[in-house]
Amino acid sequence: MAVRTKLDASRVLANVADDKRFFCRDGCVSKNLTELMNCFSHMTKDIFNHHVTSEKNDFSLWIRDVLGDDKLANDLTGLREPVDAAKVIRERITWLRKKSE
Repeated sequence: MAVRTKLDASRVLANVADDKRFFCRDGCVSKNLTELMNCFSHMTKDIFNHHVTSEKNDFSLWIRDVLGDDKLANDLTGLREPVDAAKVIRERITWLRKKSE
């Protein structure tokens, strides 16, 4: 889904249902983008590589399939460092917050 309206931006920023949360291998659980961004702040490269390989990107899939943000999902594809993923998500959160005002 493309984020075109205030409502779209608000939906992407909102908490997801308990059964839709992202469960990271290191035990970090995210119910929204901010929590996912915070998980990256202490994520090791090994944990990141468990979720991101040449065949898959669990973070990108969750953002696309659960949160419905195709742009952010695409922006995360190809990133190989948790710090880079956190930066991309932080920038997107800032944009979404402005859009939702």
